[in-house]
Parts: sequence; C-alpha cells; structure tokens
Amino acid sequence: MTQTPEEVASKKIISRLKRSRGQLDAVLRMMDEGKACNEVLMQLSAVKSSVDKAMKLVIAQNIRRNSNCTDEKQLAELQKSLDLMLKTK
Repeated sequence: MTQTPEEVASKKIISRLKRSRGQLDAVLRMMDEGKACNEVLMQLSAVKSSVDKAMKLVIAQNIRRNSNCTDEKQLAELQKSLDLMLKTK
C-alpha cells in the first residue's frame, strides 16, 4: 500500500522527534555522570539542531497542506525558501 505524502511527512516528523528525545536523554545521562561542560554543550547543540529540523518538517507539512499549489516543482522551490529562511535565523 502506497503512503500519501502527508503520511510520509508525519512519519519523518515523528522519527526526528524520537531522535531528539534520545539525544536529550543522553544529555541527562551526561549530567548525571558529571561529564565536562563542552561535551554536554556539544550534545545540546545536536538536540537543538534536531528540534530545528523537526520544526522545519512541520512547517513544510503545513505549507503543503494549506497551499493551493499542486506543482511539485513550485513546492520544491517553497521548500528551498523555507530551508534558507531557517538557516538564517
């Protein structure tokens, strides 16, 4: 059975958030173990990046859902614009 783009996007978002949760659990373990500040900060940076990527996927899904655009090329251009906007924040 073929999945809809909406189902594929939702699975990607859930996967990304589960990965973020795992990274955050690792940060908590590091804190309990008294790891060095630079190690904890590096892992926190990875968590932040992962959450940012999840946010981008949610926004892209919303654009797809609420856009009247059905042209895949135009949707890809919207995605590129979104990527650029989020990189400059």
